[in-house]
Amino acid sequence: MKVLAFDLGGVLIRISRSWEEAAERAGLDLSGVRSGEGSLVRPRGNQADLQRGVIDFETFVAREGERLEHRYDEASIRRLHDAWLQGEYEGVTGILERLGRSDVRTACLSNTDAEHWRTLEDLPSLRALDVHALSFRLGRLKPDPAIYHAAEDLLDATGPSIGFLDDLEENVEAALRCGWNAIRIDPHEPVAPQIEAALVAFGIDC
Repeated sequence: MKVLAFDLGGVLIRISRSWEEAAERAGLDLSGVRSGEGSLVRPRGNQADLQRGVIDFETFVAREGERLEHRYDEASIRRLHDAWLQGEYEGVTGILERLGRSDVRTACLSNTDAEHWRTLEDLPSLRALDVHALSFRLGRLKPDPAIYHAAEDLLDATGPSIGFLDDLEENVEAALRCGWNAIRIDPHEPVAPQIEAALVAFGIDC
């Protein structure tokens, strides 16, 4: 095992997983959220375009305002977007610092956007990573196999030399089809113990 790669949201970073949760955290009137708005963890539409780097954040805000029929103004949409991020999971930074003293390189492979990345990149857990493979830079989204192969180029590693942790089963299955080792993390349970167990499963001693 040469590289251990982590998803961000749901593995290293706690995130809002629904529009209702994000709106509540942003202090917005929940009556503006309708059933079927879409998933915050499975991007589509404007969110997918933003995370693939196809549109910039200001375009995203304007388009979301139109999509939401102006139930939220642009300032509220910015607050909603900010409220997706809830900070690092307890214990993950220490694990990554230990990995940093080992022979295993560390990376993230994440569907995220440039605006969120400006908030995330200074967090201790992310500063501890050797490589950042990010969808808005690579122009692809998980579970598209192309993003895994693009990450391999950044990691200078392929197939079974890579371990991967993600909170979505479809992303884990895609990694397995690319020949990676992959384990799903349950974001609703304590994350750090699951990562520790994955290290054991991958045979990583640190």
